[in-house]
Amino acid sequence: MPLIELKHLTKTFKGKTQTVDALRDINLQIEQGDIYGIIGMSGAGKSTLVRCINFLERPTSGSVVIDGKDLAALSPKELRQLRQQVAMIFQHFNLLQQRDVRGNIAFAMEIAGMKRADIDKRIDELLEIVGLTDRQHNYPSQLSGGQQQRVAIARALSTNPKIILCDEATSALDPTTTTSILNLLREINRKLGITIVIITHEMSVVESICTHVAIIDDGRLAESGTVESVFSQPKTKAARKLIFRKSGADSGLLGERLIRIVFEGNASSEPIIADLVMECRVSVNIMYADTRDVGGKAFGQMVLQLPEDKLQQEKIIYYLQSRKLRVEEVDENAH
Repeated sequence: MPLIELKHLTKTFKGKTQTVDALRDINLQIEQGDIYGIIGMSGAGKSTLVRCINFLERPTSGSVVIDGKDLAALSPKELRQLRQQVAMIFQHFNLLQQRDVRGNIAFAMEIAGMKRADIDKRIDELLEIVGLTDRQHNYPSQLSGGQQQRVAIARALSTNPKIILCDEATSALDPTTTTSILNLLREINRKLGITIVIITHEMSVVESICTHVAIIDDGRLAESGTVESVFSQPKTKAARKLIFRKSGADSGLLGERLIRIVFEGNASSEPIIADLVMECRVSVNIMYADTRDVGGKAFGQMVLQLPEDKLQQEKIIYYLQSRKLRVEEVDENAH
């Protein structure tokens, strides 16, 4: 049974003059132990989705089932108890400025009615996990952005949750700090077995840490699956738009035939294009190329501009496919 299951989830906001369908018929399953990325462009509905998962926003229709419990069927008391198992981390940390690090971490435990001795012991454990023992008496204004997010992570862990929801948790951080926070979340997932859901608009975050990904586009679930499968074989325009946006495929190339080739494992280091040019006696223009580590596996991609001659185009594609490479057309509207 999935740890989190969304069934036909819809959320509609009604204003005085218009109605906005923020989410439309979302069906999604997240298993225990996943690091699940939910990605989309700004305004796609992904932040509304994460708020529906813990019922900060109540869905207009459909259901949210966590650990076998339909949230809509819970009493207010039961819902509060379940929310202790679903912690949340925000983009801007949401720390209490008048409390030091220890006081911020203690806050959720105090609300839960834990004994002071137990709270202090748990704080010591959490400070060790997030690497802030030497900063425990500092106030938020005395901490860097990355340190503040570590405090927020410690606070989220304080009630021993089964799930952590991260709403753009690294968007306010620089790249180096983002990497350190993602590494911390990965360690928490590995050592504590906590399921992590990451809301982001950055494909690099998904590639770096997530096992699975769902792509939200205009309130709908466009595509979902393992990060490896969605990255290497995007099936929808929304997925290609996110992947090719990072690839740098330029709108100035519209009208030209572009293909994307995907390398896996050792193939990413082979001189494929040099061999192609020599053996097929054709010219291609390399518009973009990169290699990435996706889920611990090496992947490369390249966007090629093909010659105008149709016969040469087919010759190139046949050659690349014969080398066991994945070849995809680049939709001129995908970027």
